[in-house]
Amino acid sequence: MPAVRGDGSAPVSDAALLLADGGVSLADRPAESLVAAPEGARRLRRARRLAHLLDDSINVPLVPYRIGFDALAGLVPVVGDALGSLVGLLVVWEAFRLGARKRTLARMLLYVAVDFLVGTVPLVGDILDATMKLNLRNVHALERDLARRG
Repeated sequence: MPAVRGDGSAPVSDAALLLADGGVSLADRPAESLVAAPEGARRLRRARRLAHLLDDSINVPLVPYRIGFDALAGLVPVVGDALGSLVGLLVVWEAFRLGARKRTLARMLLYVAVDFLVGTVPLVGDILDATMKLNLRNVHALERDLARRG
């Protein structure tokens, strides 16, 4: 059933309501639209870039799937996972500097901890790194937090 606006205009379909923001997800929005200060926008872009490198920067040949350096580093037992987690903590650090809520920061730290702990388990950790993309989830959580404030 079409939704009706309260301003007396014609009914609007549900699809039109979903696309009211232009159909642009938070990740596709420029950093400046989520953070007012230039320094904050630079921090958000840095967090996005790090998460992309860790989780989604490498095309897997022959299949339409992407992995990141975190999955490759995870092939080296413990050391690779520790390195990936340290870089993942940089995303959390940028969120802290941007003033993310404590709840958001706690969730982000939990994702980094899960990534590290499960990553130390052979094969299971490698599959997790390639499929869960927890660093990108952290950036999305940060973007949602920033959008709520703005």
